[in-house]
Order: sequence, then structure tokens, then C-alpha cells
Amino acid sequence: MAVLPTAALQLAGFLMAHAFWTASELPAGASYQPQSLCMRGDGSRQLQSFEGATPKEQDDKARAFITGGAAQWPDCAIARQVKVGTPAGDVDALVIDVVQSGSNVMTVVQAFRPAPQGFRLLGDELVMGDGGPLPPLPAAQAAAAMREGAIDHPGLGDKWQAWEMARDRVSPLVTR
Repeated sequence: MAVLPTAALQLAGFLMAHAFWTASELPAGASYQPQSLCMRGDGSRQLQSFEGATPKEQDDKARAFITGGAAQWPDCAIARQVKVGTPAGDVDALVIDVVQSGSNVMTVVQAFRPAPQGFRLLGDELVMGDGGPLPPLPAAQAAAAMREGAIDHPGLGDKWQAWEMARDRVSPLVTR
């Protein structure tokens, strides 16, 4: 996997913060509506929500955008909420696909506890390339750049820092 430009990772982090801000305020049983944040070479950005009658229809549209509409942009991040089955039960997670010039180059999965149960980030991000999880150093560098982008979200105030401080040490998605 080629090293991603910091700007693409920061864009993905900005969308990650935006998505978690939304998810942190959802009522019980509600899901985050998938969104994309795409950036042109001049730095201008466009946020798009994926409409649908059901969460599955919204998710299908977001997945289709990854391999379709995202190709129109130099950099895109697409975020959607999923349930991940674990031995201890289902875990909510935000999946962010980072797309450059139409190619999905990285996927980040961040487990979280929904708002009604006390919103919380669960462990570190899992960073994957097309060959599976990235080695520790590139994964840590990608996560650090994304967290820089998250901090830059102007509407969050101190929320991101508070979430970071309260973050669980180990993700429920990591098996030993």
C-alpha cells in the first residue's frame, strides 16, 4: 500500500469527528446516516448524506459511492455505521473508507458505544489496506493524521479531546 497523503487522512479524520458528533447525540435505536466528505485539489470540500428508506438502503448507496461517485474527486472519505459480531455480542462501529481518485486505499474501523448507553470510543482505530491490517507503524501514523483532522472540526469544541481521554484502551474488535 502506498503512503497516503496527510491531507486525505485529515479529511477522513474530519469526517470521523463529524460522524461521531452526530452519533453521540442520536436517540436509542437510531443509526448514523452515511455521509461522504470529498475534497478538490484546491481544498474545497463537499459533504453529502446518503438518503434511503432504510438504514440498509442508505448503506448500499454509500457503498456504491465508494466505487462510483468518489472517482470524480481527488480525495474522499465515506463514513457509515455497522454492527460487528464478536464473541461477546454485537458492537457498533464506524467504518470510514478513504478513496483517492476512485480507488479505495484504506478502511478504518472504530468501535464505539452509542449515546443512550453513554457515548464512548472503544479502543484504537483498526486501519486496513487492501491486504488486511496495516503494520503497526503505518497504522499509527495514519491514525495520528486522522486524529489531527478530527481536532480541526470547528463545531466539536472540546468533545474530541474528552472522547480521547475517555477512550477504552482495547477495542472489542481485537481478538487475542
